[in-house]
Amino acid sequence: MELRHLRYFAIVAEELHFGRAAERLFMTQPALSKQIHSLESELGVLLFARTKRTVQLTPAGQVFLEQAQQILQHTDRAVQLTRRAARGEIGKLRIGFTTTATQTVLPAFLREFRDRYPHVELTMQELCTEAQVQALHQRQIDLAFLHPPIDRRELKLYSIWAEPFVVVLPKYHHLACQDRVRLKDLAQELFILHPRQEGPTLYRQFHELC
Repeated sequence: MELRHLRYFAIVAEELHFGRAAERLFMTQPALSKQIHSLESELGVLLFARTKRTVQLTPAGQVFLEQAQQILQHTDRAVQLTRRAARGEIGKLRIGFTTTATQTVLPAFLREFRDRYPHVELTMQELCTEAQVQALHQRQIDLAFLHPPIDRRELKLYSIWAEPFVVVLPKYHHLACQDRVRLKDLAQELFILHPRQEGPTLYRQFHELC
């Protein structure tokens, strides 16, 4: 028994007329009759009581119709949900982010995403850049808001926000009174940076620049 047999049977049961049912199914009446006969043979019961003028469901046919309709409804729902999941309209999305992202791009992105896809369940996890890279490779998160540069490691990177590097100085630092600070002016200064393991590439870049 195939799913198409259930659809053929359900249409005939709705129309109680093989000619009209065949038109709805875009097939010939003899072909439809053959398919229903095949279904009845497989079940070992008569589904329709036929005369030259009328077609009626048998008691067995009525029971089979109720079950067939449930199967078809579940199948249609499964197809719809599968297609919606493929379009990203339902399901789960696991997001990693840095603290900086919560102060810049993330709130607006989340609002827009929630408006577009209200049925997607979001899971948020605050992680440093390197931890997000590892989580992506281990499939613990699906999307990361992190700080480049990073070793790509087969990741797709998209730039969504850019900020200039700045140096923050104590009020009475000897460079604080200058309008601009050159990188070479910082060569001998002590820095407060994020730990190397949280973003080794960016950490190395700071040292190379300064």
